[in-house]
Amino acid sequence: MDYSTRILVLFGILAVCNDIVSSTFLLFANRKDVRLINALDPKGNSTIVVTNQEDASAVDFLYSANSIFWTDVSEEVIKRTYLNDTQNSIGVITTGLVSPDGLACDWLGLKLYWTDSETNRIEVSNLDGSYRTVLFWQGLDQPRAIALDPINGYMYWSDWGETPKIERAGMDGNPLTRQVIVDDNIYWPNGLTLDYTDSKIFWADGKLSYIHSCNFDGSDRRVVLDDSLPHPFALTLDGDSLFWTDWKTHSIHVCDKRTGLQKSVVHDNIFSPMDIHVYSPQRQPRGKNPCGIRNGGCSHLCLMAPIKPYYTCACPTGVLLQGDKRTCADGAENILFLARRTDLRRISLDTPDYTDVVLPLTDIRHAIAIDYDPIEGYVYWTDDEVQAIRRSLLNGSNQEVIVSTEVYHPDGIAVDWIGRNLYWTDTGTDRIEVARLNGTSRKVLISDNLDEPRALTLDPVSGYIYWTDWGKHAKIERAALDGSERKTIVDTNLGWPNGLTLDYEERKIYWGDAKTDTIESSDLDGNNRSTVVKENIPHIFGFSLLGDFVYWTDWQRRSIERVNKHTGKDREVIIDQLPDLMGLKAVNVKKISGTNPCAIKNGGCSHLCLHRPNLKTPTCACPMGLELISNGRTCIVPDAFLLFTIKDDIKRISLEVNHNIQPIPIQGVRDAMSIDFDINDNRIYWTDVQLKSISRAYMNGSSVQHIIDFGVDFPEGMAVDWVAHNIYWADMGTQRIEVARLDGSSRKVIVWKDLIDPRAIALDPPNGYMYWTVWGDEKRPPHLERANLDGSLRKIIINDLGRVQDLCIDYIDKRMYWTNVDSKSIESSDMLGGDRKVIVKRNVQEPMGLTQYEDIIYWTDTKSKSIECANKTTGKNHTVIHQDKVMVYDITVFHTSRQSGWNSCGRLNGGCSHLCLYHNTNDFGNITYHCACPTHYTLHEENQTCEAPKNYLLLSQKTVISRFVMDPEDIDDADNPEVVLPIHNLKNVRALAYDPKDAFIYWIDNKNKVIKRGHNNGTNVTVVVNEEGISPFDIAIDPFSRSIYWTCNKNNVINVSRLDSTPIGVVVPSGGMKPRSIALYPEKGLMYWTNMVSSPKIEKAAMDGTEKTTLFETNLEHPLALTIDKHSNKLCWADSALKHIECSDLGGGNRVVVVDEGIHAPRGLAIYGNFLYWLDRDQQVIERIEKNTRKHRIHVRRYVIGLSDLITVEHSLPATNHSCSINNHGCSHICLATSEGGARCSCPVNLELKQDEVTCAYPPTCAPNEFTCLKGDVRCIPLVWRCDKLGECQDQSDEENCPNCSSSEFQCTDRKCIDSKFECDGKNDCADGSDESSCCKPNEYRCTNHQCITKDGKCDDKNLPFSERSNSTSTSNTTQYAIGIVVGVVFLVLVIAVVFICRRRSHHSPVDDPDIMMVKKPLNPHSDSQTTPHTFSSRGNKSLILTTTVSIGSGSGSQLYDRNHVTGASSSSSTVTQYPKETLNPPPSPVTDRSMYTGDLYCSINSLSTVRSSRPKKKKVRYNIPPPHTTPCSTDVCEDSEPYPGTIFHSVVELSYDSDPYPPPPTPRSHYFSDEMSCPPSPSTEKSYFNPYPPPPSPVAHSDC
Repeated sequence: MDYSTRILVLFGILAVCNDIVSSTFLLFANRKDVRLINALDPKGNSTIVVTNQEDASAVDFLYSANSIFWTDVSEEVIKRTYLNDTQNSIGVITTGLVSPDGLACDWLGLKLYWTDSETNRIEVSNLDGSYRTVLFWQGLDQPRAIALDPINGYMYWSDWGETPKIERAGMDGNPLTRQVIVDDNIYWPNGLTLDYTDSKIFWADGKLSYIHSCNFDGSDRRVVLDDSLPHPFALTLDGDSLFWTDWKTHSIHVCDKRTGLQKSVVHDNIFSPMDIHVYSPQRQPRGKNPCGIRNGGCSHLCLMAPIKPYYTCACPTGVLLQGDKRTCADGAENILFLARRTDLRRISLDTPDYTDVVLPLTDIRHAIAIDYDPIEGYVYWTDDEVQAIRRSLLNGSNQEVIVSTEVYHPDGIAVDWIGRNLYWTDTGTDRIEVARLNGTSRKVLISDNLDEPRALTLDPVSGYIYWTDWGKHAKIERAALDGSERKTIVDTNLGWPNGLTLDYEERKIYWGDAKTDTIESSDLDGNNRSTVVKENIPHIFGFSLLGDFVYWTDWQRRSIERVNKHTGKDREVIIDQLPDLMGLKAVNVKKISGTNPCAIKNGGCSHLCLHRPNLKTPTCACPMGLELISNGRTCIVPDAFLLFTIKDDIKRISLEVNHNIQPIPIQGVRDAMSIDFDINDNRIYWTDVQLKSISRAYMNGSSVQHIIDFGVDFPEGMAVDWVAHNIYWADMGTQRIEVARLDGSSRKVIVWKDLIDPRAIALDPPNGYMYWTVWGDEKRPPHLERANLDGSLRKIIINDLGRVQDLCIDYIDKRMYWTNVDSKSIESSDMLGGDRKVIVKRNVQEPMGLTQYEDIIYWTDTKSKSIECANKTTGKNHTVIHQDKVMVYDITVFHTSRQSGWNSCGRLNGGCSHLCLYHNTNDFGNITYHCACPTHYTLHEENQTCEAPKNYLLLSQKTVISRFVMDPEDIDDADNPEVVLPIHNLKNVRALAYDPKDAFIYWIDNKNKVIKRGHNNGTNVTVVVNEEGISPFDIAIDPFSRSIYWTCNKNNVINVSRLDSTPIGVVVPSGGMKPRSIALYPEKGLMYWTNMVSSPKIEKAAMDGTEKTTLFETNLEHPLALTIDKHSNKLCWADSALKHIECSDLGGGNRVVVVDEGIHAPRGLAIYGNFLYWLDRDQQVIERIEKNTRKHRIHVRRYVIGLSDLITVEHSLPATNHSCSINNHGCSHICLATSEGGARCSCPVNLELKQDEVTCAYPPTCAPNEFTCLKGDVRCIPLVWRCDKLGECQDQSDEENCPNCSSSEFQCTDRKCIDSKFECDGKNDCADGSDESSCCKPNEYRCTNHQCITKDGKCDDKNLPFSERSNSTSTSNTTQYAIGIVVGVVFLVLVIAVVFICRRRSHHSPVDDPDIMMVKKPLNPHSDSQTTPHTFSSRGNKSLILTTTVSIGSGSGSQLYDRNHVTGASSSSSTVTQYPKETLNPPPSPVTDRSMYTGDLYCSINSLSTVRSSRPKKKKVRYNIPPPHTTPCSTDVCEDSEPYPGTIFHSVVELSYDSDPYPPPPTPRSHYFSDEMSCPPSPSTEKSYFNPYPPPPSPVAHSDC
């Protein structure tokens, strides 16, 4: 039967047998569930009421309604269920709780009371959670248990904080009724219950292990049980029986409530017994309910009270009770709205409790700025993580996203409650924008000269907007609401002006500066500046003003404070210790003041009404893409408009009579030159000659992309092919015309030969032609050319043209127009160059850009700084339509007529994989287009798809890598265009290498001293080698063993690393070596390098560094740039001192000079096909010569700066069965080819190959008394086993090179061995008599070292015989050792005794309290002791004494640490409202003692409280250490203004903060790693970076052991 059925049956029996004594049921919380049990049937099973809980803690019931209430401290909720429907639970209180430790039900007034030991509040609500209000919030430290006496109107609670006590007060929260009734002999007051019959209080103390009682007023205190309880927690009463739960025994106990006798266990083996109640109607006796009739006349809450009229009316949190003392006001009037990282809150300023209430909103990721609209009641906020602006009503309804595109880092927001507009700043786009309150009609208001705009505030009555900018030059600015009349009002003595607000009544502006740590004010024009507060403001962010007070949030203090705006006094903390504080807004929600012309019918504007100062009529504005018509109020989509460039800006101008100009808010424009558009997707394209790039963006300025930012130098001419979706450009720097797809892909050089200074370019896609102008030189004067769109069939159609700046086509009348700088005129011709005419000449000074629309031509004049127009045929009606202060460059008309027509490439790109290039049918018969490939790619036979080049040259310069594709045999084909590879952030490239298997380019970044790699399309760029103290010089790849070899000019070694960045080791050590240039021949397992010692050498070795030979050491001065010709088996090198290039065969023979003239500073060297290529850095040229004949020397490229390296890439090498290419041949480190065609394994320096011949290992380090075997698994044996005629080493090396005789034998001259005792015994035991040949004379004494002395010298303390000196010393040493050992043992015994006595005397210390388990944990994981690998431990009957390390303690030699000082560390959510101050008597909590019932966790960090299970999603640890000073000084560079320079904080434990405990980086978001500037932290980087005062232990204990 299920839980509900069992409970119904149980209580059916209870109802029938209501008068039977045996029906005492206990209701208790068991962490994971809530249960009922018959108290007099201890063997019976408990009945689970609710299950699947996180941390059920406190519990109570309402007997009359069959309801059970409980708290869950992990879910931070209070729930309710009914006994007849226990499968369903209801959330009663679901927000604003952190650690609800105590719970009590008012069965008469039908109210719910609870305590929260984290927020330090006692609250009450209706049983359904409505009308919630705070009763007490001051003078509470860690409130826990709570009990009610509604008959007398009192509530009682325990507080285990810094000053433990039990208090009582009226249930209405009247502070006059509050009193402490117990405050002595109390430490950890846990459970609390009331005896309504005897008017007694019973409580349990978990620290002092007792249960006491006293009268309701605290008198007549008595002992029930004393010093005998392991850890009592909660208790309850039934008649004369007192029940309690105990954490350590995991049981429910009972005794007589008066005597403490008859003690017994009711129920044991409980998982985690928490709160407990006797479920009986006697525990909720009937009484008079003064609130029972019409709710006592109260509009909201009617609360019991101990004094007449025995009830009090109360209001929900933050709402004032009106004068009749019965009716509550219609909500709070003065509200402080707060943005935290993951929620929004409101704080009523009408009541003194300042309780923060979380708004019921969803999906808040990183709220920053906040504002409120008092008209419609919406709260608006920005979210930096989801990059959106949202709004919602305060009850959580109508939550919606109003702006979600082109929002990056919206730091500031402001509501124009009169004009019904919304303004915001964005530090990501560096804009200030405006839209209607619903997000429509969006318009960029200001985008120029904004660095880091942040705070924003409005004065809609006067028509001004104010904002702060904390960029490089911090300032406060203002402008009209339409963005005009911009003015800087404060720009001195500012650092990080984060907050800004206006005082509308006194006409002042206030701001907070997080760098100068001040709050200042001035007049609205910046005059009369004064300081309001300059002390104790570590890091101000949010800022607002209401009435006489300025409010702000402080990131470091984690507080909200306020101060009198006039005096800077009356400073008050509104909220303390609340993390993740962002923006705030103080508002009188009932007061709506001010008006302007936009207040009525939006000022007559169709879209935006933007009030301007001192104007009676409103200013209407249009969103991007729309224009005002002549009435000045209505916005329309324009039929056509002009686009033009002005250096660092791109603007549009209306073709209406008023010619309104709108800037297009595009970020990052530096020197825009040419401009065009694509009518298909409404994007504009422009070239930037300063950034050397081609970019695009949508017409509203969004989605800026740099489509071409490599290999362009001066792209002055550019045009869009709107049919094939290609873009063409002419580059005067590279002397090329190129084409690419509109996204910059498939780039191809189409014209490069005989091209000098190409300028303007125009396309005619329907007819398949392109036109361009050339400025030329003396040999080829300026002219105009035409070609097909693929660059073929070039033709000069106009000579003697003069210098033409721009060119456009009239597609309808089929004529060309151009601006002639030399003749200062606008000219025209037909499409073949005929019928040439001068259209405009008079009053033309320096014509630049040109475009045509209908019957009008428009042009820019850089000298007059104007845009002008005239009739395209007659030149009449010459009009200046715009005059600017700066030069206007290019211009074009945005209209469909400028991009009409079609061709075959317009459908599916003609089926081409890359480029589709249309051409005229007259030139190619019936073929109208053909597919083309990017430069160096080749078209497959099906003429649609392309293949990448397989063989080419790679050239590196300082900051670029380029690709060359040449014919390997054609001696004349050297003029092929190179391609700059789009690899970003190249820094001082020194050397190149290539891996043909994975197609990675490797290079040395000489600035950062690392080796990087990336694909030739710029993707997957990673660092391969990054080690401290290195300086790579040259690199080479072994594609078979997947290794990279590199020389280091700092350590003078040759290193090897895996291509996956795993280091292998050194193969050529530094001893007397200086390896620099390196070349590999992996197919043969050979390695070559230059050794730049005093007498330079070129050396060769196997690729593991063995078999080293010197090839050349004469006629060398500065050899470099080694390269190997694998096809001819040649080695070539250049000598920069001798200024020649030489080659030889691979063994060093047949040395020959290839080039010895005209070389200045040879650098890279490469062999490609039949040619030898080299770089000359001084001459800035790339040259080549035929390698065999040494003829046909030519310059491949001239004027190439920063040359550094040149290599050959060959994907088409013959397939090889190289053994190392398969799993590295099984080698653990190095695999290299052998001369026999196979492969062998080898090891780097300091490692040696094991017997398996594939694995490398460190050579053994044997003890001095051991012998080192040369090979094999057994490496160390006792030295005494050496030469014992039994081979213990696997390679028998212990028996090699041994003397013939042992140490106890004498070796005769014939190498025969005899016993040593036969030496000099007077008999010739050796056949040759050698045993008697060196004996002493009769008058001499023979020493043990065979020395002979006179017998007179014996025992005269001179020349003491060796044997006797040895015996004397040994005897003396033995005596000394014995004495030392005895003294040491005695001393150790004394030390142990002293320590033991001291510990016995200090047993009362909390550190040694049995309730606080000492946790000692190894800093390193313990591993069982093992015999050293490869060490021989025993053999046969030979004994070997092994040295053993004794580990004192737990069996681990690792260092231990003690966590007693963090007992009870809290682990709660960052939603905590207020952190209580540090508790001096931290009690234990079962969550920190989980070892008793969870099995895996063994730590005990005890804290008195209800419990919260360990949940990784919420962590917070409190310790008694001061907070780090979170200032810019601690984050970047110390400034004189920072109050805490050089402060260092140390912690004895690793703090587990809910987020980073350190200040944010000094700049927001994208400027984390700035080396050059110190900027303020931004909201997105703040991220709760400190927990100022570590919280005391709580029920939410930290169990991350």
